[in-house]
Amino acid sequence: MLAVENHHLVVRVSWVFGPDRPSFIDAMIKRAQENEKVDAIADKFSTPTYTHDIAGMLRRFFPGETVAGIGDPGRVAAGRCDAGVTAPGYSACDFGGILHFANAGKCSWQEYAQWALDCCRDGGIPLRTTTVGALTLRDMSSWVARRPAYSVLSSAKYAELTGKTPRAWREAVADYITRFYSKR
Repeated sequence: MLAVENHHLVVRVSWVFGPDRPSFIDAMIKRAQENEKVDAIADKFSTPTYTHDIAGMLRRFFPGETVAGIGDPGRVAAGRCDAGVTAPGYSACDFGGILHFANAGKCSWQEYAQWALDCCRDGGIPLRTTTVGALTLRDMSSWVARRPAYSVLSSAKYAELTGKTPRAWREAVADYITRFYSKR
């Protein structure tokens, strides 16, 4: 796509979670509610990314478009596409290429799952276990695909273009659990 037309924006995200479909943390919470033991990989690192934050990021590049229910397409006049991106020389119309976006920070799957369970515990969500044990990538011999041990994405280009830094992954996970688990 990028080779054919340079005005396409490809956004790379990692470890996506949100209310639209089950994710890793949803699986970990479910396991902790049903089992007395939960384990996760402790030596694989990346950055969780909340779908709500992805939608907000896309609004910066595509003002006037409805993205995942955020925004009013009638608010921005047709043809205007310079709002949102603040870097000199860039607009949403002429920006193309690859953009990494993830919530700030990094963690292992174990740390990610543990934080989710900590948020559940603090929110009064019932769990059978509140501790996530450690596994290693080497323990996962049944996985067909090899996975890199370190796949943290840098959102520096996004911050440069927008003047905004994504919020921390811990804050995003806590927000998700408060919004969608506390109401169950």
